[in-house]
Amino acid sequence: MAKFKIPEKLIFGCVFGGTFPLLFALLTFVAWFYLDRNESHALACLLGGLAIGLVLDLKFLKTIIDKRYQLHLGFVTGIYLFYNVLIFGFFMGFPVFNLFTGFVAGYYAGQRIVYENSPPKKQNKQIHRVSLFTTLVMTSICFCSGFLALAGNGSGSDIKSMFGLGFEVTRTMIWGLVIVGGISLIGLQYALTKVTMIKTIKGNR
Repeated sequence: MAKFKIPEKLIFGCVFGGTFPLLFALLTFVAWFYLDRNESHALACLLGGLAIGLVLDLKFLKTIIDKRYQLHLGFVTGIYLFYNVLIFGFFMGFPVFNLFTGFVAGYYAGQRIVYENSPPKKQNKQIHRVSLFTTLVMTSICFCSGFLALAGNGSGSDIKSMFGLGFEVTRTMIWGLVIVGGISLIGLQYALTKVTMIKTIKGNR
């Protein structure tokens, strides 16, 4: 039976293609929030930002996708950080969904290693370096999430309603969730990135 495989260009087309529209929509919305706050202008500002991003996609996206493994690492890193911030904000500081970015980063980094035909010794260093980077990002996210959970007075009730719990969530429970959950997510991010890179490299041999 043939295995279903999502085209690589489609994956990175979505990742890179979504960056400019989302970034400029966010920037124009922030500009509206701090400079205007007229509710009748909010949608226009948001759509204006999306339009700017789509125009940039039309101009640059094909080149970016065609040269995806030759892109400057600073540019790629910036995109990775942007999506982490976006996901963190969208899920209101709940960091579990940021694990997905480690998978995408591992897949991209693995494909880039294959493209560059790096020797085995260099591959091991690159795998560790990329995995450590995604782990440091997740660590920062967990610290921010933990701070928000512990600083907010309504955190216990928020967690209770989010998971539909039948008991009150105490501050001790929140501390335990922050510590145990944070350490687990940090470890999972390192493992997920590393395993994804290794499997991607092996799959292209």
